[in-house]
Amino acid sequence: MAETAFIIGAGLAGICLAHQLTERGLDVTLLDTGSNHSSAIAAGLVNPMVFRRMNKSWRLDEFLPESRDFYQQIEIRLQQDFYHPIPIRRFFSSVQEHDLWVERSQQPEFKAYLEPITPADFTTDIAHNPFGSGRVKQAYWIAAEKWVHENQVFFSAQKRLNKESFQATSWDARTRTYAGKTYDFVIFCMGYQQKDEATFSYLPLQQTKGQTLLIESKLLPENLSLNRKCFVLPQGQQQFRVGATYEWNNPSTTLTTEAKEQLLANLEVLGQYEPLILEQKAGVRPTVLDRRPLMGEHPAFKGVYIFNGLGTKGYMMAPTLSRELAEHLLENKPLHPETDIHRFRN
Repeated sequence: MAETAFIIGAGLAGICLAHQLTERGLDVTLLDTGSNHSSAIAAGLVNPMVFRRMNKSWRLDEFLPESRDFYQQIEIRLQQDFYHPIPIRRFFSSVQEHDLWVERSQQPEFKAYLEPITPADFTTDIAHNPFGSGRVKQAYWIAAEKWVHENQVFFSAQKRLNKESFQATSWDARTRTYAGKTYDFVIFCMGYQQKDEATFSYLPLQQTKGQTLLIESKLLPENLSLNRKCFVLPQGQQQFRVGATYEWNNPSTTLTTEAKEQLLANLEVLGQYEPLILEQKAGVRPTVLDRRPLMGEHPAFKGVYIFNGLGTKGYMMAPTLSRELAEHLLENKPLHPETDIHRFRN
């Protein structure tokens, strides 16, 4: 008989892990409320760079190729379209930022991701451009809301997904039993709602609200993502996602006028695009102070795990990390030390 896994939460983390475990022959059951407030509202933009210090994203050389292959494989499996390559044009905010880009683009470890600056990068007029701009290679975006929805449809059709809320009174961590059924592995992938669930409440998970706008504009380019003070991500048909705000320790999904005005002001730093607001969205990211995910087995309950805290880089990290967790569960391979929750054991 196949080993059984119970995954609580069918957002980005839970979906990726479910694919990894079913591929390895496990009998997987997912539980989800159907009201995802993180994965589904995310922009899904995968940016290889951290612009603040002009560094590569953590474990970029591992995460990026595996994530790209993973999403394209799931596209084939589900016969859907999620994966969209797109270059990012970063408009510099200072001479120092321009000079750092030039320095980085000449270093071997950055050449795969940063285009060398050309005269055209100074003359482009698609945004305010006093210090020039640079182009990021190998970026892409995942249609996040569609990704979550279609994967939930896929697992529902296989009778692997139960659409209901997690009930603490039905859960016994000592025996890995939920609603009268015992599982070999139980993995909590509850996103920001994990903070309100007792099993892993000792972990320093934070709830970080974010808001975005969907706008329409005839003045923005549809073949690249612009970045300075905000990101502008083309969605097709002259529509663009503009984001995102960061509202720390805020689990609310209420839309606010303040966030809308902040996003419009950030967009104006790039240029005057006569935006027509079509939609405003709010979600809550599960984040961790050390900016590393939360993965591993509960220190007291054998077979009970967590996979959470993916934050803003989640769509890039989730395929690799879900594979690593699957290999940890089934082959006892060690987790990356920066993701293992035992770093908070004390």
